[in-house]
Amino acid sequence: IKEVFMGIMMFIIFIVTNLFIILCMQFAYTHAYKYENGMYLNVHIPSSHKEDAEVTEIVTTGKCKMKHFQIANVIISIAICFIVFFNIAVFVLVYIVWMFAYIFGIIHIPNSSHRKMYALKIQNGWIIETQRKKIYIDTSPIDVDDDEYWKTGYYYNPDDKHILIENRMQSGNYTFNYAKKGAWIFTGITCAITASCIILVFVCMLPLINIQEKITMTNNNLTISAGGYTSKIDVNDITELKLLDELPDDSFLRTNGASTDSYDIGRYEGRTLGKCSLYVFDGYSPILMIKSDDTLVFVNSKEDGEIEGLYEELSQ
Repeated sequence: IKEVFMGIMMFIIFIVTNLFIILCMQFAYTHAYKYENGMYLNVHIPSSHKEDAEVTEIVTTGKCKMKHFQIANVIISIAICFIVFFNIAVFVLVYIVWMFAYIFGIIHIPNSSHRKMYALKIQNGWIIETQRKKIYIDTSPIDVDDDEYWKTGYYYNPDDKHILIENRMQSGNYTFNYAKKGAWIFTGITCAITASCIILVFVCMLPLINIQEKITMTNNNLTISAGGYTSKIDVNDITELKLLDELPDDSFLRTNGASTDSYDIGRYEGRTLGKCSLYVFDGYSPILMIKSDDTLVFVNSKEDGEIEGLYEELSQ
């Protein structure tokens, strides 16, 4: 009952969180598809040309892509949450992949439309006279205005001393001036830390997707491993062995491990038994309790007779 309740709570929490994130992104990015402050898609377009066929085509196409992207991600984000009822490790990995794919998409779609609009503007020479300046590309001069600093969708202005400025591309947000070395250093460090955390999560979670338990005996040393966790016990140090039909009712608290409606693997602490390690698959019995001076392990197996055989071997 407790596992089901936790699953339902996680399901609700993540669905609400996902929908809130998508709603926030809708607010932050979709304003650019309206003609505001003389701009479409954060590119200055003269009011006399805002209804040109080429302009409206870029805006309409971009808006349609964003709409379909958002609707698809509402459906995907809800569907992903159902995985929590089957395997929490798989859910975490899939959720991380979805989140980064969503972040990439929500940034790429408007930026792509922005670049097309900027290219159209330069092609037609729609330059703000008060900001007109000349730059040289391959020795050929072209006229530009301050949109030049945002042409890639990111701010790049060597003449601006500020590292942080208000982000034209995202309402109510700030961005870096990528003409400054400090912006690249901070972004690089942040990306490296984020990548390291993701890799760590994958390394920790992958062994928990398809738990394979391994019990071996070598030179009177018993080794039990599953899901990336291992317990080693010297047979000569064993002080107590018991075959149990189920785990003791001791309110085990997980301190480092994984617990689902299918298994309990890792390090736990019982209310009266204290620190212990569990390698227990739900619905399988018997469970063997192995106790030594400094170790307490509960282990069962999906293989018929394996635990009974281990008990007999250790009892000799």
